[in-house]
Amino acid sequence: MDELKLEEFGDRMIKIVPKLRIELGCYENNTLTRRDITATQLLVLECLSTCGHCKMHTLVEALKVKFSAVTAIIDRLVKTGFVIREHGKEDRRTVFVALSAKGKKVLLEVFQQRRKAFMQVFSRVSAREREEYLTILEKLVDQFSYQIEPSLQKGK
Repeated sequence: MDELKLEEFGDRMIKIVPKLRIELGCYENNTLTRRDITATQLLVLECLSTCGHCKMHTLVEALKVKFSAVTAIIDRLVKTGFVIREHGKEDRRTVFVALSAKGKKVLLEVFQQRRKAFMQVFSRVSAREREEYLTILEKLVDQFSYQIEPSLQKGK
């Protein structure tokens, strides 16, 4: 078998990834629709799940977006009761955010649906192939430029 050239890999990924996202997204969309939450808001909840009680600046860095965009999303999540916002005790200009109980609950529901989707989609390949897939994804993620370190982000 010939070695897969990076260009061909890119072309094949362009075709495959949208189909995979659609397949996996079908499971998640029902939960999101029932909870009146967008995919972007879900991404913020997932970030908060990782970093816990954190500064707004942490979310800006993790999501690689402007501060104003994160502020708008957090405003909506606070209104829906998924997130709690509080000002720092020592410096009121510092804003901390965290998941509320309601936010944790919806995130758990989404995670359960996502797990079900992964299990259903990846039941079509062998255990060895699943292990190889995970190993490659973990290797890629480890090399990403920004990593949230929970122990560094928590605290008031």
